[in-house]
Amino acid sequence: MTNCGGNSDLRVVAYSILRAGGVPTVELSTDNVSFSPGDFHPQVIKHCQNLFSQGNYFHTVFEACKLYNKLVREKAISFKDGEALMMEAWGWEIGVLKVTACQTDTDKNVQDGIKFLSAGLMRAMRNPTAHEPALDWPITKEDCLDMLSFVSFLFRQLDKAVYYKSIT
Repeated sequence: MTNCGGNSDLRVVAYSILRAGGVPTVELSTDNVSFSPGDFHPQVIKHCQNLFSQGNYFHTVFEACKLYNKLVREKAISFKDGEALMMEAWGWEIGVLKVTACQTDTDKNVQDGIKFLSAGLMRAMRNPTAHEPALDWPITKEDCLDMLSFVSFLFRQLDKAVYYKSIT
C-alpha cells in the first residue's frame, strides 16, 4: 500500500471510518503480506476476511477449519467429526467423497492424498485452535495466509467431489 504522500495518519482515519461503516476492508500494512480475496476460495473469504482484517489470525484459522469440517460432514452425510470424518469420507476404497474415478494407481494416490491432507488439517490446524488458548498457540499473519491457502485448496477439492456410495 502506498503512503498517500506521507500522511499515514490519514490512512488510519480512513480505515477506521470504513470499518465503522461496515465496509469490508483489508488490514493496513506496510509490508507485502495481506489478505487478497482473489487468492482464496469464496467460503474462506466469506467466513475469514473480517477476522483476518482485525488481526485475529488464530480465530481466522479456526473458523476456516471448522467450516471445512462442517461442509465435508454435510456433503459426506456423516455424523463423524475431525480426523475420523476425513479418513472415512475421503478414502478411495470406502469413502463417499470422490475427486477421481479411483481406478488407476494415480487416481487412488490423489484420493488418498486428499484424505490425508484433510486429516492433517484437522490434527495440525483445527485441533490446536480448538483446544489451546490463543496466547499459548500464536499464529502469525504469514502462517495464517499459508493456512488459508491450504484450506482453500481443500475447499476446491470438496467443490469437485461427488458423493458416491458403493453397494457392497
